[in-house]
Amino acid sequence: MLLPLSSATCLDEFFADRRRGAAGRRLARIERTEEVLRSAVERMSELVLTDEEQVLVAAERQFQPVGAVARILPASGLLLVLEAHLAALEEHPSRTAARRVELDLCGQLARHLTRELQHLDVQRAAHRIELALQECTAWADRGPAGLLRRALGR
Repeated sequence: MLLPLSSATCLDEFFADRRRGAAGRRLARIERTEEVLRSAVERMSELVLTDEEQVLVAAERQFQPVGAVARILPASGLLLVLEAHLAALEEHPSRTAARRVELDLCGQLARHLTRELQHLDVQRAAHRIELALQECTAWADRGPAGLLRRALGR
């Protein structure tokens, strides 16, 4: 029996690829976004795990507590985490460069998951994430810096 791709494996591969070639502030922002998303996975365990998966997480935490939820949560569950994370970002809008990097990475991760999970019906979740990203990005693009970026075509 083929085991589903875990969230931990998916996040490891995705962020390793994003860190490659990054340096300075960009690298720090990528690493910060990874920390934030991994923390979100752990915090949202009760919302995204089945009862059986919760039992497995409890056992997993006895051996290695850090990242236990991500090791058990199938990668498809990351879409739910992303959706909830973006909803939280909408409640606390920000125009910082770090937030723009975070939103960009969330969008890239959602598209990565959609490709990796093409055998599953994830289009509705991906669409909801895309709408949430548009809303968050619209807020980040408001103001003088956003107007300047749009004027310069960035």
